[in-house]
Order: sequence, then structure tokens, then C-alpha cells
Amino acid sequence: MVRPSLTVAVVSALLSTGVQACETGPYFECTFRDGAKTVELCLNEKTLSYQFGPSNGKPELELERDVTVVELAPWPGIGWTIWEEITIRNKGYAYTIYASIDRTPPASGAGDIVVKRSGGISVKRGDEELAVLTCDPGSVVFPWSESLLEAKKAAGQCFEKASGQWGGC
Repeated sequence: MVRPSLTVAVVSALLSTGVQACETGPYFECTFRDGAKTVELCLNEKTLSYQFGPSNGKPELELERDVTVVELAPWPGIGWTIWEEITIRNKGYAYTIYASIDRTPPASGAGDIVVKRSGGISVKRGDEELAVLTCDPGSVVFPWSESLLEAKKAAGQCFEKASGQWGGC
């Protein structure tokens, strides 16, 4: 079981790095603990930024990484659920942001597809999972696009679906 105080301690222990604001809107965003905390990912051409902290205050953790060092598990393009996992590393910690868009077909076969967005963060130090935060229902902004995948390709990295690994193009 994850203790809330441990989650805040892990995130608060790291220093700010002066991340730029989103140029084109968030790549991913949500709130936790009934809106008390917010996480936001922004893709700015060649960098991905991560901000976590109070919803109405200065972020507790700000990271900015070149897209080439951001770990991306892209959606394979099949199934009703579109998903992605992005891992950003900092000082021995791994912050994995996961997001999904569940597109449920109508039960009768006719009508609108029901769309539900969800996501969260897993924080690890080595193999030890220190915290898992699940986004508040209805707070997830995940407009899914292949923009991070394309930014990695533009930087000379290609994803091989068969092996699930990144390599040179």
C-alpha cells in the first residue's frame, strides 16, 4: 500500500529546473486527490516537460528532457483502447505517466461510442515502486497524437513493434 505522505515526500524531494510552459497545450494533464495536485506534460518541439505539484501553486517538481532520453511505450494501433506510457528519469527515480482513451462500442451495435479517459503516475526508485497516483475521474486531458513518436523519429529514433525497443532509424 502506498502511503500518501511518502508520495509527497518523493516528489517534493527533487529540485525545480525551470521548465517552459506548453507551447501547444498539454500533451497530458490531470489532477489528483480531488484536485489538490496536478501533473502536466508538454511537448515543445524537441523537449518534453513534466510538472507536478499543487493545482494552485508553484510546482514541486519540474523536469525537462530531450525527447531522445524520454522513454515511450507507444500505442500499437490495435484495440478499442488507445494508450501510452512515458517514463522520465531523474536522480535515480523513474516517473511513469500512463494514459488511456477507452473507446467502448455501444452495446446495441448502434449509437455513439462511449469515450473514457484515464491515467496516472507511478514513481519508482530502482525496482521499488514508491507511489502510484490515479487521476481524478473526469480530470484527464489526453488528446492523444503521435507527436512524441514523431519527435523521436525526427531525432533519429525509431520504434520496432516486434521487439518493443527503440533504436536508430
